Amino acid sequence: MVRFTLFSLTILLSISSYGQFVKGNSWSYSVYLGASNMLGDLGGNGSPGQSDIRDVDLQAVRPALGLGLQHHKRNVTFTSEILFTQLVGDDAFTKSSSRNERNLSVRTDLIELNLKSEVLPFKHKKHLNGLYFNAGIGGIYFNPKAKYDGDWYALRPLGTEGQNYLTNSSPYNKFSIVIPFGTGYKFHLNRFTTLKLDLSLRKTFTDYLDDVSTTYANASQVAEAGGSIAGILSNRSNGAHVEGQQRGNAFSNDNYYFVGFKFERTIGAKKYDDCTNFEIPSRKSKH
Repeated sequence: MVRFTLFSLTILLSISSYGQFVKGNSWSYSVYLGASNMLGDLGGNGSPGQSDIRDVDLQAVRPALGLGLQHHKRNVTFTSEILFTQLVGDDAFTKSSSRNERNLSVRTDLIELNLKSEVLPFKHKKHLNGLYFNAGIGGIYFNPKAKYDGDWYALRPLGTEGQNYLTNSSPYNKFSIVIPFGTGYKFHLNRFTTLKLDLSLRKTFTDYLDDVSTTYANASQVAEAGGSIAGILSNRSNGAHVEGQQRGNAFSNDNYYFVGFKFERTIGAKKYDDCTNFEIPSRKSKH
């Protein structure tokens, strides 16, 4: 948690520093309402797991909420956001028989803090002036859990792939750097309010968003090291899989994406609003 706090402070200091280097007075705050979907080892649409858009599982879509702060300068916007969601993967959702036999499921609580740059490359094109692209860097905290007999158990402490007893293994990190990138279209509702339709993917550097990565461990030793529940949740295939068989795809990290709406409201708008890119006409005195 200390590392995540330090990373958060770094992001906040970075976004504050933009005010010193970027000329202009257009700032806005934003509220994000959307949905998330995990691209990991569990669930999927029935094709071999790819951890990308080819393996989207619509049954695993969950709500996402966020808050943001933006600094606008002509064609570029610098934005920092904090996002909250719950990523879900469930082998019961897929048509893949091998995944069904594996019978694993996960619910991962996730918090993301990011810093991105957004550009409007077609600002002067009539029908494309609202199209934007963004990219940046961020950090996440994630906590995978599984349900058993009506209760939810945090999976990382259980060492479901033998992390608690294998000499060449250790618990995975609950934090990861992510690369956010995406596109969207903005609609100006009035001089101070913008509605964005946003699609944004996340490239992570962890394969444990769903607690699944490598091979099956010895369930008895998992139970001995982490408790009886650990042994049960390490292998729920009812004998279909044994120690050493493939449990996940260790050659492909887990990813996820967001799709939703972002409402932006300009703070302290002046005569020329860089956020909406048009001039507010002055009032003329009547004669």
